[in-house]
Amino acid sequence: MPPKVLIANRGEIAIRILRSASELGWSTVAVYTEGDSSHATFADEAVRLASTADFLNVDVIVDVARSTQCTHLHPGYGFLSENPALPLALSQSGGSITFIGPSPSTLRIASDKMLSRELASSLGVQIAPGMRVTSAANVHSFAAGQVGGEKVGYPVMIKALDGGGGRGIRVVEDESGVEEAFKRCLGESPSKQLFVEKALTGTGWKHIEVQIIGDGTAVNHLWERECSVQRRFQKIVEIAPSRLPRSAIQPLLDASLKMANHLKYKGLGTFEFLVNTHSLEWVFLEINPRVQVEHTITEEICNIDLVRAQLILFSSSHNTLSALSLHLPPAPPTSYAIQLRLTAENPQRGFQLSPGTLRSSDVVWPGGRGVRIDTWLAVGPNDHPQVKGGDGIDVQWVVGTDFDSLLAKIIVHGSTFEEATEKGLRAVRELWVGSGAVKTNVAVLAGTLTHQAWIDGAVDTLWLERNATEVLRLGEGVLGRGRRETKLLKRNAKGQQEAGNLAGQRGSVILQPGSLFHLTLSPSSASESDTTTASSSSSSSSTTPTKHSITLASIAQNAFPEVLSGTFLSSFSAGGTSSTTPISFTLTQSTSANVSTGQFELADPNDPTHVGAPMTGKIVEVHPALAAVLSSSSASDPSPSRAERNLNARRIKVRKGDALVVLSVMKMENVIAAPFDGYVERVGSGVRVGVVLGEGMLICVLSTSGSMGDGASGKLEGRASRL
Repeated sequence: MPPKVLIANRGEIAIRILRSASELGWSTVAVYTEGDSSHATFADEAVRLASTADFLNVDVIVDVARSTQCTHLHPGYGFLSENPALPLALSQSGGSITFIGPSPSTLRIASDKMLSRELASSLGVQIAPGMRVTSAANVHSFAAGQVGGEKVGYPVMIKALDGGGGRGIRVVEDESGVEEAFKRCLGESPSKQLFVEKALTGTGWKHIEVQIIGDGTAVNHLWERECSVQRRFQKIVEIAPSRLPRSAIQPLLDASLKMANHLKYKGLGTFEFLVNTHSLEWVFLEINPRVQVEHTITEEICNIDLVRAQLILFSSSHNTLSALSLHLPPAPPTSYAIQLRLTAENPQRGFQLSPGTLRSSDVVWPGGRGVRIDTWLAVGPNDHPQVKGGDGIDVQWVVGTDFDSLLAKIIVHGSTFEEATEKGLRAVRELWVGSGAVKTNVAVLAGTLTHQAWIDGAVDTLWLERNATEVLRLGEGVLGRGRRETKLLKRNAKGQQEAGNLAGQRGSVILQPGSLFHLTLSPSSASESDTTTASSSSSSSSTTPTKHSITLASIAQNAFPEVLSGTFLSSFSAGGTSSTTPISFTLTQSTSANVSTGQFELADPNDPTHVGAPMTGKIVEVHPALAAVLSSSSASDPSPSRAERNLNARRIKVRKGDALVVLSVMKMENVIAAPFDGYVERVGSGVRVGVVLGEGMLICVLSTSGSMGDGASGKLEGRASRL
C-alpha cells in the first residue's frame, strides 16, 4: 500500500504539498473549512473542519488522521507546524502516523525563540541582547539595563516566543510605547509568552536566511535567501541567492550547520539572521523548523523539489541525504530567483486587509519561460460532494479575515539578477486581478523591482517603510504603461465564446462628462413594483419612491469601481445648493465584504460623535465602557435596576487614545482608539466580542461636555507587524 498523507493546512502551501505527494503516488487527504475549500479539490479525500480554530486543535487534527487511516501527516507552515504537541500526540496514538517534520525535542527548542537563542549562544553563535519578559515593567528594565558595559536603550523589539508571519512582534521606539506594544504582542501569542531584544533596525540591516535539510544524522545547506523587502516585518519580496559577498554569507552557513548538527535536524528548516552591510556584523534571529513560504526560490536556483525531498526523507526507503544525493556541499548558485508575494491588501491605506470575493474571470496570471505561480485561487482535478466549485465555469473564492492575506506567489527565475528582475516586471505587468472589491499590492511589487535601491542591492528591512510612497508611485507608473483596455475571450456556461471587457479594470468603465444616471430612492418597505414604476409624481407617503436624475458635470478621477470623483448636477438640492450648482463628489469602494451588514449600522462620517470601524475585522476586545453598556442593555432585570446599571455604565470615562475595540485581522490585533475624552452614549447595533465588523460600521457614539477634539472617525493605533 502506498503512503497516505494528511495535509493539515490550507491555501497554496497545501496545494504545493498535495501536488508533490500525488507525483510520488501517495494517497492524500485535505482538511478545509466552509468557504475555503479550493485546496481540497487537489486531494483524494477531503474532511471538513467545524471552524477555522480546528486548524490549531491537536486532538481534532489527530482524529482526522486516524479516521482516514493516514500513514503520514504534513503540517505545512503556520498553524500546528511548530507545535511539539502534534508529533507527541501522533506518537502516543500508536506510533502508526509519521509526522513530517523535526522531532518533538527539536521542535521544542526551534519553535521557542528564546530557547533557540540560548542554543545559539551556547554554540558561540552571535545573538542580539535579549531576555524573557512577563510584564511591561520587565521591558522597561531591559531597556534601562546594560550589556557589555553599554546601556541597551531604545528601540527594542517585543516578540512572542511562538510568533510568526509578523504576528506577536512590535518595535518600541521609546518607553511611552511599551505598555500598548506588550499588550498587543501578548494578545497575538498563543502561548502568552514574550521576550524582548535590542532592535537592530537601522539602515543597512539585511534579513538573510539559510535553507537547511537533514535526515536526522547528516545535515546540509542549500544556500541562502535574502528577505529584506518587508512591510510591518512581513516579507514581501525575496531573492536567492543574496547579492552580499560570499565572505559575508559563509559565517551564516557555518552557524546554521553547527546548530542543525547539534539538533540532529531532520526535514526542512530555515535559520534566520540579520547582517549589517556596512560593518558585516551579524546576529542569529530564529529557527523556522518547517517548510518556509519562500522555499520556492531555493528550489529554482538549486533545481530541486524541496517538498518532494521532504516527503521522501520520511518514507520507509531512500530516507537519507545520501540516497537523495543531497549529502555533498552544493555547487554555488549561478542563477537568481525572485519571489513576489501578491497579497489582498491596500497599500494606499497602510496595507490594510482587503477582503472580498474573487472569481476565476477576475484573474489573469502571467506565464512564459521562467515564471511560476503558486496560488490557492485554483481548482484541482478532484471534486468531492461536500466541496463546491470544481464543476463551475466561473469559480468563486472568498478572501476573509481569518487567514493570511496571501493570494499568490509569483516566482521568476533568470540566469542573472538583471534577467530575473526583468522577468518579474513582465510578470506583474501581465498579472490582472480585476475585482473592484479586492485590492492588491501589485503596485508595490512593480515599484520595488523598479526602484534604484533594489537595482543597487541597497534594500534593508525598513527600506519599504521609509520609501512606500515613492515605491507606490513607481509601481503605478510601471503598471500604467503596461495597461490598456483589453478584450478577452471568455467561455460562458454553455461552452460558447464571447468577447467581453475585463470587469473592474482600472479606468476601463467609460464615463464621460455629460453621462446621465437615473436614481431611485425607496424606503425598504416599498415594493419592488413601486421602485420600478415610471411615474415621477411625488407623494407624502414614506413608502413612495422618489426619482432623480444625475448628470456628470466633470470627472476628476475615474478608477471606477475603486474610486470615482468629480462634480455632478442633479434634480435635487444638497445642503441648500440649487440644482444648477455643480456638487463635488467622491465615490470610493469599501472593503466591507462578506459581512452581514443587516445586523450593524453605518457610522455617520459627518458626525464627530460617531466612531466607525476603519477596517474589516473580528472584535476580540472592547473597552470597559462599551462592555458596561452592552451588559446593561442586555440585562433581563426589572427596569429600575437595569436603568441604574445603564446610568453607571455611562459614567465610565473614556480617555483619548483608549482602545475602544481591538479588531483581529489575520490574527493580528489592531486598536481602534478613542478620538477624544468622553462617555459612551450608546454602542453600535450588533457590536460585541466575536463578531466580524465591517469597514464603516458604527462602533459607538461618544458624548462629552468639553471639546470633541479633531473628530471621531475611528483612529487606528498600534498597526500589527508581520515577519
